[in-house]
This record gives sequence, structure tokens and C-alpha cells, in this order.
Amino acid sequence: MSRIKIVLVVFILFATLQAQTKTTQDSTNSLSEKINRYLISAVDAYKFNGVALVAKDEKIIFHKAFGWRNFEAHSYNDTSTIFPILSITKSFTSIVILKLQEQKKLSVNDKLNKYLPGFPNADKITIEHLITHTSGIYNFTDDIGEEDSALVNHPVTKQFMLDFISKKPFAYSPGEGFGYNNSGFYLAGMVIEKATGKSYEQNVRELIFEPLGMNHSGFDFNNLNENSKAKGYQVFTADQQKPYMYVDSTVGYSAGSIYSTTTDLYKWTQAISKKQLLSTASWKYAFKRKASDYSVGFRVNNFLGREYIKHSGGYPGFVSEFIYYPKENVTIILLKNTGNYGEDVWPITMGLPSIIFGQPYDLWKIRTPIKLTDDILKQKEGKYSMDKLTVTFLVKDHQLVLSHGGELALLAESEDHFYSQNFNTTFWFKKNTQGNVDKVIIHEHGEDLELKRRE
Repeated sequence: MSRIKIVLVVFILFATLQAQTKTTQDSTNSLSEKINRYLISAVDAYKFNGVALVAKDEKIIFHKAFGWRNFEAHSYNDTSTIFPILSITKSFTSIVILKLQEQKKLSVNDKLNKYLPGFPNADKITIEHLITHTSGIYNFTDDIGEEDSALVNHPVTKQFMLDFISKKPFAYSPGEGFGYNNSGFYLAGMVIEKATGKSYEQNVRELIFEPLGMNHSGFDFNNLNENSKAKGYQVFTADQQKPYMYVDSTVGYSAGSIYSTTTDLYKWTQAISKKQLLSTASWKYAFKRKASDYSVGFRVNNFLGREYIKHSGGYPGFVSEFIYYPKENVTIILLKNTGNYGEDVWPITMGLPSIIFGQPYDLWKIRTPIKLTDDILKQKEGKYSMDKLTVTFLVKDHQLVLSHGGELALLAESEDHFYSQNFNTTFWFKKNTQGNVDKVIIHEHGEDLELKRRE
């Protein structure tokens, strides 16, 4: 439900460069063949295990399952396998709110004290604050770690969650900041119930699932038939397969409890592309940025110079993503049943628009890390720059780390070649004639970026 993601300028810069560069890939292959080859390379490198769907101009051009649905049962994923969609749930919650606003049952400008009187700062918090991550309310999933995995697998009451959240300090005053917040969306679900007299789940079914024919979507993933759903793995490699129990639906609730299939989620993205369910004015409001790159239940940004609407989700064992490019009418949906804390599926997703829009990309490779001494690692320490971009490499806990707006630990393939565990990015440190490292070449998506050492 929450994602810990290091955003590096270097990846943004690569996206900019790609938008201005024509692909060097063989143009004779069809898009579906390229997508298939790319995803197979990710599967072989243990980076993807799940189902992918790609559509262009209202036509599905690729839909295929990869890997194990349940390794122990020796069953494979297929295109009907059910996955948790995790925080993509937030998009559904937001659209329900906007539909109820159209029905005059609530307003996004309503104060929280109208529905949950007694909650701290309820007279200052609006529904819009809840669904744009601007409420300042404490994010309850910050307290959930691997040590709590057994606790969150059991049902909890809404009153318990309300009491827990209300006792925590605010991160900032309502409307005066931004912070990804599951608590806000949890409370939004309670508001929906107060405003309608129906459960959150019933509202989603009646207002979204049923009109769109999303017949394979629901809420209580843990109690689904084992033969229809994917099993989540916190670790999945050739040597180790570590299952991870999914969080109970009462904990995820309106912030992250929905399960679905790629086919059902494509119906959802078609509703977005065709502006179904809501009025044109409501959809326009839904996609207008409120804070950071977040609108109302969606992220609105650009990649490869093209604007997108997207959301993703992550929890140990599962990650999910949908991304829609409105001008190009392209939809990408990925549902994956492997992943750990701090991981998402964006590194895989990045390659797909590159393929679709004719930009350079790299296939994934199987990489084997080696251990290097601190003396060798320290030879790479320093600041490296190109134009206005400067990054720093340093050694921490016997590992080379890239520092820029966050820290990214790197693994060594050889004395001079390093790579990112999650991103398809490599770092080649080059020496001058005196044997000193004087530059680093960062390679991603078929492009090289050369940064010179400054100190």
C-alpha cells in the first residue's frame, strides 16, 4: 500500500534524452514481439512474474501471463489470474467520492467533522484533503513492517483503526503539505459509508464494478479460492522462494483492498479513456494536479515527454501498475506476484512505453554480484557531473551508494562495473592513463550518460 521509492534526477534526465532520440532497435519486429521479448528477459532475470496487458487505440495488442501462480502447487499464471491491485484501490475510492458528489450525497469541500465528529482537526480537514494526500493525518502504514506481518493478516474494526489514527500527531496542518497517506483514504471510505448508509464495498460494486462489468474484482483476497488467485512471494529467485501472507482486507480497506484481473482493469482504463461513469467536469477535476504530481486518486505526470495518468501499488508479495497515455491512447497494466518492501513494478513498466513509442530500451540481464574490498570501492567515491546534473558516490557498510535526493545501493559485477538491484541501470567507472577513476558512464534504456569526476 505504501511505496518507498528513491526518485533520481538521472532517470528523469534519461527520459528527456529518450524523448529526443530515435530508437536503434530493429523496427521490423512487431510491437507485440518486442514486448514479449522484453518481458521474457525480465522473467529470466527474476524481475517479473505475473500478467501484462498493453492496449493501443482501444485494441489489446499484448496480453500474456508469465511465471508461477503458485510455485508449491506447480501452477502457472494465466490471463484470468486474480491479483491484489493494492493502492490502485485509491483511484476507485476517489471516483466513488466524485460520483456521490454528482448525486448530491456529499461534497469534496465538506469538512470531516460532518461525518466523523470528534476526529482531531476534523473542522479543518476536507474530503478533498483526504483523497489528495494533503490532510496531514498520520499515515498508519508507516507503523507496519515485516515484524507486523502476522498481525495485519487478521480482521480489524473500523473503530479500532479510527482510534489508532486519531491518536497520532499530524505531519502538518491540513492543506499545507503533501505526503502519501493511506490513512486519508481509509477515512474517505468511512465517509462514503456515512454519506450513503451502505458499505464501502457495496458502493464500489454498484457505482463501478457492475456498470463496467468488472465481474472478477472484489475485496477479500485472502479468502478467495486458491485455484483462482496468485500466491505472493516476498523473495523469488532460482535459489529461494519465500511466500508472504497478504494483508487483511479490513486493514487495506478503501486505501488498498481491491483485487482484480488485467481484463477487468482494462475495462477500468477504458472508462477513464472514454470518460464513463462521471461527467466531463468531474473527470477534468479528477485529473487536475492538487499537490506534487497527485490529482484526485491518480498520479498525473509525464514520461518520455508524454503525459500520463497512472497509479501503482506495492506490498510484499505483490506489486501492481496501470498507466494510461491519453493523447496516444495507450494503456499498460502489470500485475505481479513477487516483490519486497520498497519495490514496485515501475522499473519494468519503463521499458514498455519506450518500446511502444519507438525509443531506445534495454533487455534485462541476469547479473551476479561480487564482493569488493572497501579500498577498491573508495576509488569510486566523489562527485560526478554533466551540465547541471551532479551525483555523489560514497561507500556505506561495504557497499557503493549513489546519493542524489536519496540513496541507491549498487552491486558490483566487476571491479569497474556496477548495477542497480531493481532498476535496469548500469554504472561503468573508467580510469585515466594515471589509473585513477575520472568518469562514470551510466547506461539505461539504450542510452549512455557520461559524468566527469569533479572531486
